[in-house]
Amino acid sequence: MRRTVAAVLTSICLIGTTSTALAVSQNLNFSNYKVGMEHEDIKVIQKALMRDGVFDHGEITTYFGSITEKSVIEFQKKYGLTADGIIGKSTIDKMKSLGLFTYGNLSMKAYKKGMTHLDVKIIQEALRDIGTYKGDEITTYFGTITESAVEDFQKKYGLAVDGIVGGKTIEKMQDLGLVTHNIGVIKLIGKLTLPKYEKGISHPEVKIIQKVLKQCGEFKEDDFTTYFGPVTENAVKNFQKKYGLAVDGVVGGKTLEKMKTLGLISHTVSRGAVKRGYGEYLDWKNVKKMLKRNKTVLTVKELKTGLQFKVKVTAGSNHADVEPLTENDTKIMKKIWGGFSWTRKPVLVYVNGRTIAASMTAMPHAGVEGKAAGKYVSGRSGGYGYGYNFDFVKGNGISGHVDIHFKNSRRHKDNKEDSKHQNCVKIAAGLK
Repeated sequence: MRRTVAAVLTSICLIGTTSTALAVSQNLNFSNYKVGMEHEDIKVIQKALMRDGVFDHGEITTYFGSITEKSVIEFQKKYGLTADGIIGKSTIDKMKSLGLFTYGNLSMKAYKKGMTHLDVKIIQEALRDIGTYKGDEITTYFGTITESAVEDFQKKYGLAVDGIVGGKTIEKMQDLGLVTHNIGVIKLIGKLTLPKYEKGISHPEVKIIQKVLKQCGEFKEDDFTTYFGPVTENAVKNFQKKYGLAVDGVVGGKTLEKMKTLGLISHTVSRGAVKRGYGEYLDWKNVKKMLKRNKTVLTVKELKTGLQFKVKVTAGSNHADVEPLTENDTKIMKKIWGGFSWTRKPVLVYVNGRTIAASMTAMPHAGVEGKAAGKYVSGRSGGYGYGYNFDFVKGNGISGHVDIHFKNSRRHKDNKEDSKHQNCVKIAAGLK
């Protein structure tokens, strides 16, 4: 007896597509599919397997043969299902949860030439599936190529040929199981503003990441938090495995880009996105470009006391070596640290109109105040002995320079990151 399985898809994490759907639907006509069957539904199943990456055998057919069976078994093993090669309830449910039966939801009444919209990607994917879209790339722009593909689609199915995706054209796409049409469906889960998220940080946007991972089936917890811990890291790794990304558990670079192309998030890093009272979590390689030796003057603000003083950048390749600009600046620095000290403190550095998260110590080293800068001298401060005199600012009350570290900066002595400095940088960025 013929039965209908209503596959109501709630995931928008489409394997191999750039869908932005929040809900999709596809009707199958039987409860089980196995070797030997021949039916139009087999095409739907093969396309779903193709989107997951386990079916790559070229032609989509109506026949469930050994190739399809092998792909089904591979799919079932991949997701921990009983590997019997039969498409039954558990396999269909898994395909539903992964969003494999459709390209996505169209959220507007009509689409036509000249428009730019995320939904245009869904239209192009659907038309490529049907065979009328010949473009090299899937884009958000509805141009001449897309219009021509729509016209060919309309001719193929006996619709009015106007090159516009609306009304009867959308209805036909729905009938074919290519799209759903829910006007006004919200696509984005949220906006991310940092360049990278990794284990150990606390930030309000971690909740957005967890919701994205939950939508994709990788985050299993019911509650969302601001803390990026081992559970979130593991979920990120599973997400990265699913989409063939480098597996490092860090949400940045390609991982952020993938979440964007799936329509799950928007991502814009800007100075205005920094939490009030904190600095940009900016990489040393970018900070370094703003600094000129013996020219750039920085204003430094210690995070806890709010006291400020000025320093001049005088050296440093792995991090910034700086010297207080005046004797009064040295007095303020010593007041904050309680004297000269190797203690790391979170600070904000103001340069070129920007506020950057950093970490600083207040122990002068590698210089002699009373001798010419740039010469080799004995008795350098901090117990550094004989060597190059790193004391360029005279009359400021200290011999040598002090250190300021930024994100991913390193020590000069061994070319390694200093974990205590990096921790303070994160505090200054509002990430801890």
